[in-house]
Formats: sequence, structure tokens, C-alpha cells
Amino acid sequence: MRAKVEHLFAGEFNRSDLVASPGEPKGTTSLLTPTGLSLRRLTIVGALTEVEGKAGDFVHARVADPTGAFTLRSGWHRPEVTGALAKIEPPAFVAVTASPFLPSRSPASRMVLLPEAVAEVDRLARDTWVIVTADMTLARLERLSAALAGTGQEPALDTVIAHYRITPSLLVELAEMITTALASVSGTAMAKREGRDPKELVLAFLATRPKEVVPLEAILGELGRQGIGTEAGTRAVNELLAEGECYLPRKGSVKLV
Repeated sequence: MRAKVEHLFAGEFNRSDLVASPGEPKGTTSLLTPTGLSLRRLTIVGALTEVEGKAGDFVHARVADPTGAFTLRSGWHRPEVTGALAKIEPPAFVAVTASPFLPSRSPASRMVLLPEAVAEVDRLARDTWVIVTADMTLARLERLSAALAGTGQEPALDTVIAHYRITPSLLVELAEMITTALASVSGTAMAKREGRDPKELVLAFLATRPKEVVPLEAILGELGRQGIGTEAGTRAVNELLAEGECYLPRKGSVKLV
């Protein structure tokens, strides 16, 4: 049975060095992270910023999220993944399923990722991953905080607290990492997280003025008051136009069908 695929920010992954058990035959590593996540496989979605190497050989790459960057290594053992990674031209958003790997036990050795699958995605997929990862990280942080305060009973967290020397100030630092990540998310993704689809908000606003030709600026202004950015609002209007829910009686103005 394959290990569960987890979500983890680069900012936490790059702090992780507590090997929970010996590596599997394929070279993967089981980690305990600073928030207490037991990790063998993970999914990341971020910006591919660097690719070095070529298909048929070894490829080294970096994938950045709002908290830092993951280092990826892929070679002959997964030629299809190595080839796919080598073909993507940075910058591009990518989704990667991978396993953590510690190249050596030397103090200078840093964790890297061995990718199992890689694919190009869009900004919304990246933003959705950030939101899901933030929610999961926050849940772990709350359990860690309870363990540090002595109100939680999770033995594995005692090991984490001792190894990473967890303090209240470090908890604040990890919480700020989550805030930083969420600040990068577009209005569309945040609206969906909060149950507010921008397209539904546009239709609701136009429904209050069913016979009027409404300037696009007025629509975007209303969305802005509800926390939806201009880019996300414009995208929502364009999608509604393509779906035939509304039309442009004249340039820069929208009307319900």
C-alpha cells in the first residue's frame, strides 16, 4: 500500500531533518516535520523557476511556493518524469507528486524531493493548493500548540518539540508563514474557500439591476468591496460572457441576458 500524499509548504519542508524511519528501497525517506506531520509522500504546486539537465540524464529543478522553494532531483530511475520535467520551460506553474530524500547523513545535507509525477497547471490550481496546505498546516499547528501547553496528548509531538526545540516564538513564526502564503492567493480562490464564487456575485449584482446596462467598473468596484480582486472579477465576467449568462451591449458595459 502506497503512503498517503500530504500537503506541506516549502518553508516547513526546508526546516525538516528528523528522519522517523530508515529510507525505503527506492531511496525515499520518512520525516517528522516541525508541525508534527509524518511524511513519506507529498504533493506540491508552485512556480517552476529553474531546470538544469536534460532527459536521459539527471535533472535538477526548483519549485517555489510563497514560503520558499523545493529542490527536485530526477534521473534514470523515472525517465518519463525526468523527460517531462526537462521539457517544461520556466517560469511555469507545476503540480508535483514526490517523496522526500536525504542524500546523506552529513550535517550539511539538505532534504530534496524525488518526483513521481509532474504536470503543468494554472494559477488557480496553485492558489487552491496554497489554501488547502494552509488549512492543514494550521490544524497541525493548533495540535502542536496544545502539546506545548501540556493540554494535548500526542507522544509523537513530544519528540517533535524536543528535536526542533519548539517555543511559543517559533509557533508564531510558523503562523506567520501561513499568513504569508495566503496573502499570495487570488481573489477567485479565496472567494471559493469562503463559499463566495465570483461569478455568482457578479450575477447577484446584475440581478439587482436587471434592465440596466451596467459599466464594468461598477461591477468590479462591487466585487472589490467584497474582497474580490480586479483580475479575478474580470475573469468571472469573461466566463459569464462565454457561457451566455450576460452580454456586452456596448464596449465596457454588461447586461443580463
